[in-house]
Amino acid sequence: MRLRHTGIVSAAGARPVPGPLRSRASWVSSGLILQAVGAGGVAAYVWLKVRHQNIGGHLTAATIRLAWHSELHTRQGLAVMAAGALIYAAGSVLLARPFISRPVTLFVVVPAAAVAGMLVLGVLALIAALLIAAVVTGYLDLGLDFGDGRRNTKRRQQ
Repeated sequence: MRLRHTGIVSAAGARPVPGPLRSRASWVSSGLILQAVGAGGVAAYVWLKVRHQNIGGHLTAATIRLAWHSELHTRQGLAVMAAGALIYAAGSVLLARPFISRPVTLFVVVPAAAVAGMLVLGVLALIAALLIAAVVTGYLDLGLDFGDGRRNTKRRQQ
């Protein structure tokens, strides 16, 4: 990685701080690709486990909960989730590189915030999946009537 040094000197005065880069498109696109690979890999792994554990052809809230719980307690599941988090954090560093010039912020704060944000979004996605599964399976009745899919062919009598 080649860093362009500007005339800015750090607070310690011992080393120059790399300045912002001019070509942002390649950094941003590569960061977004790495983030998608990191988060998508974990999501695909858990989805395959959910589909494999699914009995009867319907995804239920219990199936999703079981898959997440079982994957958190296996070495393979933890390894996939840790690798996904590391790849996502690396993508976040690449994404933030053109905008951040301090190395401590770039290599400590950005990955920590990225992983925390990914965990929060994962929890929100899990809650949304549980709510959708509960509505579809009928555990949660919201009073929505989508009909039975058949058209009424009888004419109304006047």
